[in-house]
Parts: sequence; C-alpha cells; structure tokens
Amino acid sequence: MTAQLSGWDWMMTENLPRRGFLLGALGVAGMGYLASASADPVPLPPPPVPIPPLPPPPITPFNYHSPALQPYVDELPIPETRGVAGELAATSGTHRYHRDLPETRSWGFERPVLGPNLEAHRDQMARIGFRNELGPHVLAEHVDLTMHGVTELDRTDPRFTVHLHGGANAPDSDGHPLIGWRNGGGPSFAYGNRQEAATLWYHDHAMGITRLNIQAGLAGMYYLRDEFDTGRDDNPLGLPSGEFEVPLIVQDRTFNADGSLQPMVATYIPQGYNQSGQLGDVCCVNGVVWPRLEVRRTVYRFRLLNGSNSRPYIFEFSNGMLFFVIGGDLGLLNGPVPTPSIRVSPGERVDLLVDFSAVADGASVDLINTAKNDLGNAVFMAPELRPIMRFVGAGDGPAQPVPFTLRGGPGQPDALEPVYRPSATRTMTLLGLNDDARAAAVFPTMMSLNNLPFLSSDIDLAAAGTVEQWDIVNTTPFDHPIHLHLARLRVIARQPILTSAYFLANYPPKFGIRWAPSADAFAIGPEEGPPPWEAGWKDTVECPTDTITRILVKWPSADELGFDPDTVLTIPPGAEAMSPTGAGMPGGMADSPEIRGYVWHCHNLDHADHDMMQQIRVRP
Repeated sequence: MTAQLSGWDWMMTENLPRRGFLLGALGVAGMGYLASASADPVPLPPPPVPIPPLPPPPITPFNYHSPALQPYVDELPIPETRGVAGELAATSGTHRYHRDLPETRSWGFERPVLGPNLEAHRDQMARIGFRNELGPHVLAEHVDLTMHGVTELDRTDPRFTVHLHGGANAPDSDGHPLIGWRNGGGPSFAYGNRQEAATLWYHDHAMGITRLNIQAGLAGMYYLRDEFDTGRDDNPLGLPSGEFEVPLIVQDRTFNADGSLQPMVATYIPQGYNQSGQLGDVCCVNGVVWPRLEVRRTVYRFRLLNGSNSRPYIFEFSNGMLFFVIGGDLGLLNGPVPTPSIRVSPGERVDLLVDFSAVADGASVDLINTAKNDLGNAVFMAPELRPIMRFVGAGDGPAQPVPFTLRGGPGQPDALEPVYRPSATRTMTLLGLNDDARAAAVFPTMMSLNNLPFLSSDIDLAAAGTVEQWDIVNTTPFDHPIHLHLARLRVIARQPILTSAYFLANYPPKFGIRWAPSADAFAIGPEEGPPPWEAGWKDTVECPTDTITRILVKWPSADELGFDPDTVLTIPPGAEAMSPTGAGMPGGMADSPEIRGYVWHCHNLDHADHDMMQQIRVRP
C-alpha cells in the first residue's frame, strides 16, 4: 500500500479510464433522454440482465477528490460515555479531520464533531432534551431548495431533530422528520428503553436536509444495557468492557484543500442539488481520517456503525484473520460467529470481538473494505475506498476468552427463536424514476417506495402486536438499506429476480399511484438464507439490486411498548411542522397539521431526502 492513498493527479486526464467514462456517459445520455421525454417522473427501466458487482474505476476528472493524505498518522478519538439525561446541545465548532488538513467548521453534540456515547438501561425511562445551537449551515451552499419543505432559511438557520435509530419510542419521541427546530429551539424526548441490550445510534432526521446534517457531524452512539450485557467488568456474558469496548463510527468523506467537507461526488452536477448518493474517497472513523489505535494483546469489543450516507462496506482485516460477530442492530446472537469478513450497509451496526493476541509490539494490522460497486454507483464512478483504519500492537493485555454462547444459558438472555414465515405478506417495491422537475441536476433521478412520493395521503397501515412478512422488491441498480422505525426485523431469505421481465409484465403506472405487484413469478434462482452473522433482530436490512428480500416484521403491541403508537403527534411551541400531504404554507409547512405514526425509508440518506421514505401508522 502506498503512502499517498488519495488525491488527484492531473496527468491522469491524458489517460481517462474508458470503463468509467463510458458508464458515466451512458448514464448522462440515458437519463437526459428520459428527462426530455416527459414532464412527470417516469420509471427508469432496469438493464435487460442483472449486472454483477463492479470494481471502482480509476480516478477521473468527473469526480471531486480529496488532497493527498497520509494514512494512519492520527490517533483514534474515543468519545466519552455519559448517561441519557439533561440536555445535549447540537453546536457549531471547528475540527481538524486529519493532521495535514486545516481546521474547518463542523457540527457535533457538545463536541466538535459527532456526539458522546449515550448510555441507558433497560426498562429505565430516560429523559433528554436536544437544543439547536448550530448557527448557519456548515454545508449551506449544498442545501437543495427543491426538496420537501426546504427553504433559504435552512442555509442560515437550519432545522434539526434527533431520531434514536433502533429505539421503540412513542411518536412524540421518535424524531419525526416532519417536525423540526431552528436555532434556539429543540425537542425534549422520553426514551422508554423497553428492549434488550443493543447498539443503537442517534442522528438528525430533518426532512430534506438529513444527508447534510449528518454529514456535518450530527450523529452518535447509544448503548442500551441490561442485566446480562451490563458493560461492567463482571458482566455475566464475559464480554470485554472498559477500555476494551470501543465505538467505531465509520463514515466515508471527501475534503476540499481548505479542510472543509465536499459533499458532492460528480463535478458535472450543479452545486445545490441532491445527487442521489454521496461516496467519499477517504474514510473517517470517529471523525478522523484513517486513524490508528494502539491495542494490547487481548480481545477487544468493537461497536461498529456504518454511519456513511450511501456506502456499504465489506470489512476484513489485511492479514485475513478471523474475528467474531456477537450481535447486530438490536441485540446479541445466540453465540459468536467466526468470519473473515462482514458486509455492513448504511445505518446497520455490528458488534464484534477481535483477538489481537498475535500482534507483536509495533506490528500492525489494518481494517480494510473489499466491497465493489453496484451498477448505480459504477455509473457515478464512485471512488475506491479500501483502507479504513490501523491497529498497532502495544503490550500485553488481560486474559479474555471469547465466550462460547451468548444466549440460552444460565446468566444469559433467552435464545433467539428460529425465523419463520408469517401468514400475512405484503409486497413493497423500490423504484428509480427520472424527475424532470430537477433536470438541471444532469442526473435528475429520484428514488421511491411503491411508486409513491413521501408527502402522500396513501399511507401504509400496520397493526400493533402483529407479525408480517415483507417482500421488498428492488428494481433499481442500487443496493438499498431499508430501515423501519419502531419495528423489529429478521431476515428470512433473499432471491434473485429478472427485473426487466418483472417490469415489462407490470409496467409502473403514473407516479403517485401505488405499485407493488408480487415478483415471485420472476425469480431466476433459489432463495438464500441470511449468513449466520445476520441471523438476529435488526431494524435496517440491505436489499440488493435485482432481488426480493424477504423479512419478518414484528410490530410491538401497545402493552409491550407502554404507549399508543397511533397518537397524534404534539407540535410543541417553537417547532415547525410540515404537512404530511405537502399542503399548507410555502415550503410545505403548516400551522397545525395532523401527523401520526412513523416512517420507513432507505438509509441511503440522499435517497431518503428525495423521495425514498414513506409514512406508516401502527394502530393498537
């Protein structure tokens, strides 16, 4: 691996990579044709055959690039852990992402960037307030005024809210994207924590600017403890604790020479447009570019979050060593799963045990990414991002065995039940469209769920206390991580389909009319169950292109929750609310809209902002 892992060499303009150029030209030409064909959003037909994952192209002049940066020169910062109480201010500060970058303005929760690890305990109510002290937007020039409810004011006095991702909370405490607060205001939430120990995270969820607010720094970890996974040295499960339990928030980024964030990928897309994806050329962990962490010869527990806007990762170690997956989004597995690699999509968390016993003093092992591009990101010529961070041996550590089991035994939570197929099934579709209203964006794409806009009167309904099967059909050239608020998920299976035949047999109607036909008749291969490390409860699931992803969806009952999940949300004084149908004041804002329930959406944040999010009501 060379010392300079990023940057731009203008000599490469003499030898542009044909593959990257042709894919980009194909995308521009195809979408430009569609833009001229209709004034309404029209579906983007899939390729005639499924396209396998593609390696990233070499550096091209069509993309933004960070300056050359030396990897592994900065220490990994580890955010402090604090209880969930009082008030947490979202503030503006200055931060240096790398030793060789100038300081730049950033956002965080009482930190220059990101936030503290919040810690709560099962069945103990936690009350916390969040306050907006952000000032002007860090990425003001990139605020897209064509997004729902977004106005010029979001550049100078941006909205924000906070969603506890994975938390089963009342509607008023879920951080609904239709309700936001400007500078000087903020929400007060009550988290019931009526769920088992898990790695959750909190982040901004303001409609239309979520992708920018999180990229500027508004995210942090949330550890939920219980009587088994206590976080103490004497925890019944025998898991590493204290200095040996480390959060890793992985986020890809691109930087300008002045140290500021560059959220755009392609130079040919005008500034101020949502580009349908953000893929950076360097990796930040806990807010620092390619950091290093000194580790002792023992077993560490890493709470790893993919906090990137759009990029999935396949995490491996440079020496090929095995590590152990002990949990996912919403809790522990039955036992540690040894594996040399694991795929993690935006919004997903994985709980890992890594044994550094064989790493000598001064020796190093790197965490790397081996994921390839889906077709959509290949068209955007997404840059390669292989290095993540480095671990350096630094002395002996305490003896720490890897436990044999984590559930089902004495002093352990109950074992996971085998996954099954519920009798009630609904089909949900993921669809790409051309949005002619945004033709100036060159790639005027938008993503939708069920061919519906987010602000719609066609709202999904679910019954609290029931279990459903969702068959999520991905007809787009992008892999999508789908997140359901409030619900708990298990992966049943994934099955490849011939999307082009499915499309021709069931061509989507006009945008705004629900489109969700079954895709079972277009399967071109057998179902494949989830890998062992994906067998637990989840709240976010990756849905690959040209695939039906079948998941079990459990809606908790009102008794389990301790509240009515279908109550009308309160609009507190000082908050701004958007009409759930887009009606009302300019920008979609309304004086007293009736907002109920939750949302489900793609956790590619650029997709969620336009328009890959739907409302759902959960009736008791």
